[in-house]
Amino acid sequence: MMGTDELLLAFEECRRKGFWLRDFESTKLAPSQMLRIGVSAGLTEPTRKDWGHVAGEALYALGADHGLVSKQYDIHAEIVHLSAISEAVAIALRKDAPWRASEPVKIGNGHTWSSDVLLDPSGARLRRILFVSSWGEDRHFGTCRSWGSLGNVCVYNLPLQIGVVILGAHRDGKYHGYWSKAYRHPRSKEVRFRRRNNVTEGFKSTWDQIWREDFDDIDTKTWLQGMLDDSVLQDSLIVIDLPVPEATAKQRILDLAARRLDEIWSAKELPEQCLSVCDWPTPCVFRNPCHSGNEPNGRYGFVKIT
Repeated sequence: MMGTDELLLAFEECRRKGFWLRDFESTKLAPSQMLRIGVSAGLTEPTRKDWGHVAGEALYALGADHGLVSKQYDIHAEIVHLSAISEAVAIALRKDAPWRASEPVKIGNGHTWSSDVLLDPSGARLRRILFVSSWGEDRHFGTCRSWGSLGNVCVYNLPLQIGVVILGAHRDGKYHGYWSKAYRHPRSKEVRFRRRNNVTEGFKSTWDQIWREDFDDIDTKTWLQGMLDDSVLQDSLIVIDLPVPEATAKQRILDLAARRLDEIWSAKELPEQCLSVCDWPTPCVFRNPCHSGNEPNGRYGFVKIT
C-alpha cells in the first residue's frame, strides 16, 4: 500500500493523482520500486548472511508475482538485470547487523503515517535508499525537502541518512551505469570500469563490454572492489545526512502534513486534471484512465485497495 510520504508527494504533483492513489494501486511495479523493495529485503534480512542473494531473490519474486512496468519484449531479462543490481547495492550498503523497518506513527488530526523508510541497527537514525539515473544540485535539494526525507525526519524525530544510488541512463531495459556494466580483458579476465591516472581515453577494442548479470563467475564483492579501485563507487553511491529541524520548524512540517492529509481523505469529488505533469518529470501511472475519462480499473492494470 502507498506510503504516506508518497501519497503526499503525489497529491502535491496532481490532486487527481493523489485522490486515486489513496484508493487504487497498480498491479505492476516500476523498476525503481522493484529495486527499492528488493534491496530493502536484503538490508533487513535477520538470519541469512548472504543478504545480497536475498535482495536478488526478492526482486526476482516480485517479477513473477507482480510484473514489471516495461515496454521491452524480454521482461525476464530485465528482471534478471535488476536482480543483479539489487544484489550489488545490498552488499555495498549493509555491513553486518540487519536494518529495521519503521513502524506506523500517529500524527495530527487522527492520521497515521506509514513509510518504507528504514532504521539503522541501533535505531538512532533513519535510512532511505533512493534510485536515480542522474544527480545534481536541484535534485539534491528537492530530495532533502521532500516528504520522503524531511517528512520522515519530522514524524519520527530522528536524523536521516539518504543513500543515493546512481544507476545511469535507462535504455532498452537496462541501466547503463557502473552497477551493471563494465569492461573485461579477454585473457586476464580483469574487470575494469574506467581508466586510471586521469587518462580520458576509453579501453582498447580488445576489451569486452559486459553486463553484471551475464557473468556468474565474477563475485559481487569483486565487482564492488573494482568499482572502488577505479574510483567509480563514490560517483555511484552518494550519502546525504539530514538532521532533525528545530522544534518550531518541525511542528510546522507536521501541521502541514496533517492539513494535506485532511484534504486528501476528505475529498469526495474527482479533482481536475493537471495536464502539465502527466508526462514530466516522470509519466503518471494514471495517464491512460485519466485521459480516457475513466476510473482506474483492472483494464488499466489497477486494483482497489481494501
